[in-house]
Amino acid sequence: MIAVCKQKKSPGRPHWQPALVMGVALALQASAQADTISHTVEPGDNLYKLAAHYMGNPHAWREIQKLNRIRNAHYLTPGTNLLIPKVSSTVTASFVHGEVSLIDAAGNAIKAITHGDQLAEGDIVRTSENSYLSLEFSDKSIARILSNTRIRLDRIKEGSLVPQGQRVIYLEQGDIDVSVTPAPKRNPNHFRVITPQAVAAVRGTRFSVGTGNISTTSVTQGQVEMKQAKPAKRAPGAVLQAGQGIAASDNGLGEVQTLLAAPDLSQLPTHLPEPELLQFNWPALDGSSEYQYRIAQDANMEQVLWNAASNTAEAMLPSLQDGEYLLAVRALDMHGIAGYEAQHRFKIASHPSSPWLLAPQQGQIVGSNSRLLCTPIAGAQGYHLQIASDQAFQQVVADADQLQECQYSLASLPAGQYYWRVASITTDSASGIAQHGPYSQPANIILDENGATARSTSGQAYWNSTQQGIQYVAQVSRSPQFESLVAEQVLDHPQIDLKALPAGRYYVRLATRIKQYTGPFSDARILEVEQVNDAIDRTWFDKPKS
Repeated sequence: MIAVCKQKKSPGRPHWQPALVMGVALALQASAQADTISHTVEPGDNLYKLAAHYMGNPHAWREIQKLNRIRNAHYLTPGTNLLIPKVSSTVTASFVHGEVSLIDAAGNAIKAITHGDQLAEGDIVRTSENSYLSLEFSDKSIARILSNTRIRLDRIKEGSLVPQGQRVIYLEQGDIDVSVTPAPKRNPNHFRVITPQAVAAVRGTRFSVGTGNISTTSVTQGQVEMKQAKPAKRAPGAVLQAGQGIAASDNGLGEVQTLLAAPDLSQLPTHLPEPELLQFNWPALDGSSEYQYRIAQDANMEQVLWNAASNTAEAMLPSLQDGEYLLAVRALDMHGIAGYEAQHRFKIASHPSSPWLLAPQQGQIVGSNSRLLCTPIAGAQGYHLQIASDQAFQQVVADADQLQECQYSLASLPAGQYYWRVASITTDSASGIAQHGPYSQPANIILDENGATARSTSGQAYWNSTQQGIQYVAQVSRSPQFESLVAEQVLDHPQIDLKALPAGRYYVRLATRIKQYTGPFSDARILEVEQVNDAIDRTWFDKPKS
């Protein structure tokens, strides 16, 4: 409805012209429609129902009456159009990792969801393998959408006209973890998660819901009211307290279960120098069927970089960038109900990367006239090389911490078995402080007076690994900035061979691959490929190409 302005003549006041009146009316109409929704009245409609449906608050019916200048609030004429105040119905994507998509009802991707996107009521969201989404509501409630999950934002009503707010998520498949900001006791449960089998309603708590063939809910803080999604007559509901969980099927709610305890992560390492893989093992819990684990950089576990599940008490994934992280692990019982979560802090320190080894080869018998040779690291100012008589380096016999080149003479050592390792040293550009990188995995050599002189092979290097059955991705470039690649290789063993490339200097960086996931790349190691004497017979592949 548009307000009617009456003209009233008065001395010294200009008269309103019809064109001006129409312009003001159109402006008011455009402004009103920008903040309203149009509804065509149907038989049975009333203001109370319309306020509940569109605004999430049936007691806001007077706002509709006022906007439309309805005299008789008890009667609405079918077929007439009403303007209804538009209530905020968006939620913010506060963190996105991996492949997270906005999809249509048929499952077709509409767009990729990115940080800061506003999702609206009715939107359908899908997360893929090892993907994650945090949704933040206006009251700071957080819904964490784990990998391989599909949800629909069924109802998002927030704002001054909806004091308690209404937030309803339909979980079609997968898992979500929810932290609900407490609401006043007089307000009804304002956050609900609905699955095909059950409804979980809360006023303020921390709980998890998962669904597949069955739905499960577990509560770690506060309480959750449970009922069947399609309740039969006299179907009993349940109230879950902290420390309880329940499974639901098409036949109804199951028995309330006590949550499994948090796994014991106390023996896990806190410092991981240059890990090829992140591998964590913990004692198995009796009664567990599966473990869910997540890795994040924030204490609230909202910025998750990895989330997956394992049938055994272990987690394995490619390494991550240098930094401090939080590992969270929880066990699922035989019903699939998630238990309490344990958390463990750890730090990754992989840079500057350790050199690769050139000579001697692992376990080689060499003479005292040999040198330990290793690859330079791009940007390194020096190297720290240690030799020990034991693999744990409790008995260090040589400690050269100021090497300008990555090599060391064995002339001063007596015959015997030794282990050696080497680290790179760089200088922080901001502070000017020297940074000591992690040591390479120890290599074994045997020093014997009759041993041969150790020599490196052009374009070849190796490193020792503590892992089995993993692959590496090696990128080769002529430039330390890797503007373009000469080659990219997938390696099945911890060694590389560039001798088929033309002579010259090459920069090589390495990443670990497990399944389809590749970790971060290392600093560039430098390998020299020497000119081959063409007088020596070679295969066509080895000969320079014109």
